Amino acid sequence: MALSEEIVPLRETISISRIMNIKDKKVLIVGFGRSGQAAARYCLEAGAIVTVTDSNSNVAQDFSPANIGRAEDPRYIIGSHPAHIFTNADIIVVSPGVPLDIEPLKAAKKKGVPIVGEMELVLDKIKAPIIAITGTNGKSTVTTLIGEMLKEAGHNVLVGGNLGTPLIELLRTTPVRRPFGGNDERRKTDFVVLEVSSYQLELTPSLHPHVALLLNITPDHLDRYASYEDYINAKALIAKELTNEDFLIYNEGDELVCKIAKGSKAKKIGFSIKNVAQDFSPANIGRSKDLRYKDQATTIDISRAKITGTHNRENIMAASLACEALGCGSDAIQRVIETFKGLPHRNQFVRDVGGVKYYDDSKGTNVGAVVKSLEGFDSKVILIAGGLDKGGSYSPLRPLVKEKVKGLILIGAAKEVIARELGDLTKAVTCDSMAAAVREAAAMAAPGDVVLLSPACASFDMFKDYADRGDRFVDEVRRLKE
Repeated sequence: MALSEEIVPLRETISISRIMNIKDKKVLIVGFGRSGQAAARYCLEAGAIVTVTDSNSNVAQDFSPANIGRAEDPRYIIGSHPAHIFTNADIIVVSPGVPLDIEPLKAAKKKGVPIVGEMELVLDKIKAPIIAITGTNGKSTVTTLIGEMLKEAGHNVLVGGNLGTPLIELLRTTPVRRPFGGNDERRKTDFVVLEVSSYQLELTPSLHPHVALLLNITPDHLDRYASYEDYINAKALIAKELTNEDFLIYNEGDELVCKIAKGSKAKKIGFSIKNVAQDFSPANIGRSKDLRYKDQATTIDISRAKITGTHNRENIMAASLACEALGCGSDAIQRVIETFKGLPHRNQFVRDVGGVKYYDDSKGTNVGAVVKSLEGFDSKVILIAGGLDKGGSYSPLRPLVKEKVKGLILIGAAKEVIARELGDLTKAVTCDSMAAAVREAAAMAAPGDVVLLSPACASFDMFKDYADRGDRFVDEVRRLKE
């Protein structure tokens, strides 16, 4: 894709003063998943007049007063999005999974109703420095690594956002001011570490991290965005509010990321696996000249990491640089590098069956993630892929499929599309279930091969989510006989 001369964020700035005080305001919660439920709890406790709407008629309706801490239930409108409740709202809180181009939201926006995500409601309550991480792939791993490194260095840290607990839920009971010393024995939060998706960036106009990380950008969610450029613009929002007092950790090996970083006012710290072998230091990373370190000889040894693969070397570098920028000592960073075992469903080894190794990379929900995963294997791979198509092309996989993939086992709604784009390169088989896919892969594999679940697609056509898909894969692999 040809890059425009300037990447312009899509989001319109909304004054947080318009939504800080929600008492007695008519708040519409759109989408009643984990984020929507957390937002409804918060808004009810703050005295708002809450209405919930979700187009999914099967959404849970067990939002009882007992788990809200208030005597009244919110109003539910399940199975549809009536336009009048959008245009009559004072504030609309949209869950990350809800497309922003649905007609009721367009009508509300035209009328001037503030449309935000749950994080926007509570940003004014956070006094601790925020570390925000985004990118197409690696966000959860880097977010977790940063949290663990800061904790290992003795800091009190909140970790959440798109990963794990929604921010609004984290803050309901947790103090988030920095410690002031003295005789106050309460532990205040030193840092708030947030994974933020492109959707959340669009809906959180007041987000101003002290340290922002932009890991990579490859095509994703093109079923939701009108164009790849719109998706890029959404990711670029991570750097929009940064000043010269803040830090931007960015991937020097990604052309799109570099273009965004170039326009940022922040202190820039680049990382790239092309610049290093098994370790890195200020001397060979090429860090910004306006950043000074106490120990210029510090070296982080990546070769001792438990998690492997090119993508994880990048993840470790990004997390380590962020923590160093925050004053975290190299000893604490190194201890986490050597003990962190990775997150579930991210290139996770399952078992060896007759010399064939099985790996669960169900979180590989886009083509870029599958590229990174395949790059990490030297053995021949039987690749299980497919699911709900996200609107992009599978052609970037062609060189690696030709080089490394012994066979394609394709499942889900996108199986025929993938077969057409990649099936001329290797043997391709379509299956109707995960059980059949695992059996077919086992029959195709020989000792020394790898069977990899890395779907390049969303999971919702066949499974509850990517974790459910990964769990089903693991269950089937465990059923295989030696």
